[in-house]
This record gives sequence, C-alpha cells and structure tokens, in this order.
Amino acid sequence: MTTARLLRSGFTKRELARAERCCVRRVARGRYAVERTCEKVEHEGIWAAVREGHAQEFELFDDRRDAEQYLKALVRARAEKVNEEESSGRSKRRREVFSHLSAALIHGLPIVVVAERRVEVIRCGASRKHRHLRVRNTPLTPGSVMTIGIYRVTTLERTIVDVALTYELATAVAMIDHALRRGLTSMEEIHTAFAERDAARAQRRARCALDLSDARRESPAESVAAARFFEHGIGGFDPQVEFKDRDGRVFARVDFCHRGAKVIIEVDGLAKYSMGPRTPRKALEDEKVRDAQLAALGYRVVHLTWKQLFLATPFEDIKRIVSERVVAR
Repeated sequence: MTTARLLRSGFTKRELARAERCCVRRVARGRYAVERTCEKVEHEGIWAAVREGHAQEFELFDDRRDAEQYLKALVRARAEKVNEEESSGRSKRRREVFSHLSAALIHGLPIVVVAERRVEVIRCGASRKHRHLRVRNTPLTPGSVMTIGIYRVTTLERTIVDVALTYELATAVAMIDHALRRGLTSMEEIHTAFAERDAARAQRRARCALDLSDARRESPAESVAAARFFEHGIGGFDPQVEFKDRDGRVFARVDFCHRGAKVIIEVDGLAKYSMGPRTPRKALEDEKVRDAQLAALGYRVVHLTWKQLFLATPFEDIKRIVSERVVAR
C-alpha cells in the first residue's frame, strides 16, 4: 500500500504516523504493509484496501517465519515501485531481476534461515548495498530469467544455483529437496544451470549441496538435519524408513534410520504437533506409543527440535551414540 493511496483515502500524515504504531509497517519509502487486524474506525480505509485487493495483510507468527514475511513485503514493495517507474518512463536504471533468497520466496521455495534481510536483485554493471536492497553484478543469460506475475525473476534452477553458491549448505539443500519432491524441476535441469555458473566462486560448496539432495525428505527440517549429518561426519542414515508389524501393516515411518547402529532420528519441525487432524496432545501420545514399539525392536530413538538443528552438541551426541552402538554390535 502506498503513501499516496492512503492520503487519497483521507489519511493525514499525522494519522498515518499513528497508524504505524498500530496496524501498518513501513517497509520502504512510500510503501506500507498491513501488519495486524485493527478495530479502530478511523483505520477502516486500510482494511477496505485489503478487502479490495489493493493491499496485503502482513501475517505474523511470532517465530522465525516473521523474518520471511517481512522480506516478502519488501520484495513486493520493490516490484511495485520498479513496475510503476518503468510503466511511467521514469526509470533510468538498467532492468533488474529478483534473485537469490528474494527469488526463492517468489518461487515458493523454503528458506530455513533468512540470512539476507534485504531485497536481492541482479543488475548488470552494478553492485552495491542499500538499507533494504542488495544489488549484485552477476552475468545473466536470456534463458535464466522469467516473469511471474509482477516479478521479473531468475528461473527456479538459476535461483537454486545462486543460493547454493552464496549461502550455507542447509539453505540450499532444503530448497533442492523441496523442488525435487514437488516435481518442480529435475537434477538434470539444475546441473545445466550450474554448468552456466562454472566461473563463480564456491563451486565445491554448491556441488556438495547438489550431491546431498534427496527428494525423499519431506520437510525443510529434515533437509537441515541431513546437511548437519554431513557437516559433522555422520553417515549411514536413510530417510523415510518404514517399520511394519507382524501383519505387514506400517506402524511407523521415521525421518532417519541408521540400520547398522539401530538409531532413529526424528526431527520435530514447527508443524510437527500443530498441523493435521490430531490435537497436539494426541500426537504426543501416539508418538510415545510408537517410540516404545521401536525401542522394543532394539532401536534408540532421538528427537531433534528445530532449535537443536542449529547447535553442534546434539549432532556430536548422535555421532557418539552411533559409534557406541556400532561397536557394541
């Protein structure tokens, strides 16, 4: 939502300043995002704009997703501003393309850590940083750019490769796993895009991300865990392993299983107990029953929370447990 629209709706600059302390957030010069529901009658114009599709509500979760929501608002504000300038003929800069994490958001790829909280774009011949914008001077081929709605963006494959070359291993692995699992692309297409960036730095890290990818993983949390296993030198874990009872019915499907050490890793992401038909309490009860069944088969079950995925100690413990149980057997 722009300042001009709010002023046309009857807001004064003083009222707009008060609204910033209530239900809107300034995300760029002259651009605002609606942050939360407001019951004030004087702000009805804001909610009318949301209902009519002229503005989007800025959804907050009070967790790590808030940083992603804020970046989404910045990206949309940038796209609207650039499109307005180009349509009016006021733009004097070279055409820019959304890239890296900003492009990942546009493509709907998961971002496990919002490491760059500025909008990222590629603009040939320019490389600079601003408060809300990072401009990268990276070569682009015609086939690596596409348009999605109001966004001129790098293709899915080019986006994945750029992220793999720039950000940490877990961030790239989560995106590749998601894209492969959803059938959005193939490893062949990703490797083709990677070959076009053969002169870029961090080739080894990016190649490692491609090698670690696995479409069987069902969540970003599992992808992060797989990257951490690699970083800590932990091998032998297979993803999504099923266990059946005597009648051949599946009673458990675990995130990771090390058959040699009889160790199971379960990754409890944000939605582990909060989504699906079961209540959180029922999900916990079912989990305890299942863990007991697996323990009866001689398996050690280790649960990891989202926070633990970013700590070294849990993975050092897992490495020790696996080593001890392999030796014991």
